[in-house]
Amino acid sequence: MPVLMMLKGIYVGKPASFQMLFLLLSLLFGASLSSLIGMGIFILVHGTYSNLMMYPDMMRWMQLISAVGTFLFPALTVAWLCSRDPAAYLCIKRTADIKILLLVLAGMFLMSPAIALTTLLNKQMVLPSFMAPIENWMQNQEALAEQLTNTLLAGDGLLTFLSNLFVIALMAGITEEFLFRGALQRIIGQWTSNHHLVIWSAAILFSAFHLQFYGFLPRMLLGAYFGYLLYWGRNIWIPVFAHFANNAFAVIGMSDANLKENEFITGDISNENLLPYSALAAVTLVLFFICTAQIRKQLKQ
Repeated sequence: MPVLMMLKGIYVGKPASFQMLFLLLSLLFGASLSSLIGMGIFILVHGTYSNLMMYPDMMRWMQLISAVGTFLFPALTVAWLCSRDPAAYLCIKRTADIKILLLVLAGMFLMSPAIALTTLLNKQMVLPSFMAPIENWMQNQEALAEQLTNTLLAGDGLLTFLSNLFVIALMAGITEEFLFRGALQRIIGQWTSNHHLVIWSAAILFSAFHLQFYGFLPRMLLGAYFGYLLYWGRNIWIPVFAHFANNAFAVIGMSDANLKENEFITGDISNENLLPYSALAAVTLVLFFICTAQIRKQLKQ
């Protein structure tokens, strides 16, 4: 602990380029270390390292370890070493008002139809023929991500459902927001005073990091919204809650057999229902902007 206290703030005043490089190196180190720890636990439990897809429970543990190592560790490390007040650096000091959280929850629900439409639009992406190898790689990444998600959500029972909520919704919300909004936006903000540029740059990197290019557009829009929530409230727990709500909606929708087959829930809208769904999305989007205006008003107070 004394050594840790001695390291606190040792890089205060270092330029943004140094902090960005340090964040990247911490990310690579954390990702590698968490991967080794996950593999070690898997071998310890099962005796050998085999097809991970066969063990959903172990996948959840490895997903949790990966999230902490890849996202949370770099954010906390940079905040501790590059600031004398790490909590202020990451905007984690304030508590979130229940009224704000309820408005954010309503906002996430209202924007869901519009986000689903952008997902449908994104899936129509076709690259030029000379980029066929890249397109094949992107499609393979998308298929792999879908397979991983389906495996994680496999299984019945309350314990499985709560485990998925904890790993996929809560921990993903905390760890990813600490990195992309808490640390990354802070560093980019040292290069420019234009908060829109800061927010959208972080949102683009946030979406690109997931390597799911057929969902790049909706994830970028969500990332930007989370960024604006942090900018308006200077409180990381608000975008964390928004991120949690978004992922929780997905977990709930994919965990129930009836909801999983409902195209209005999944967002895989058929052609015959596209027009009414678009009308619904337009109405809810207007309500979303009204809700967002209320959020900004409450945060200013």
